[in-house]
Amino acid sequence: MYISQLIGQHLSLGQQLIVILTSIFASVGAANIPNAGLVTMTLVFTSVGLPTQYIALLVTIDWFLDRCRTAINVMGDMTVSALLDGKKPRSVDEA
Repeated sequence: MYISQLIGQHLSLGQQLIVILTSIFASVGAANIPNAGLVTMTLVFTSVGLPTQYIALLVTIDWFLDRCRTAINVMGDMTVSALLDGKKPRSVDEA
């Protein structure tokens, strides 16, 4: 959205929804891959007709965002592991 505003290309409501959906679908498999945001942005940009050469402008902030995505991914993995460990039936000897 930032790039479309920067270059003065108006995105219709339908195109904005496409950006949202492609961002969600692209991010599902990319959370554990370092710097995958740059690759998935190519998918999002081409889906609405934005020029991909403007992705280079986002490289400076993607480093920080990548660290945030990784931290959230690890925290989610640890939470699910802790929840599943609590569901394990315990024997009388362990208590």
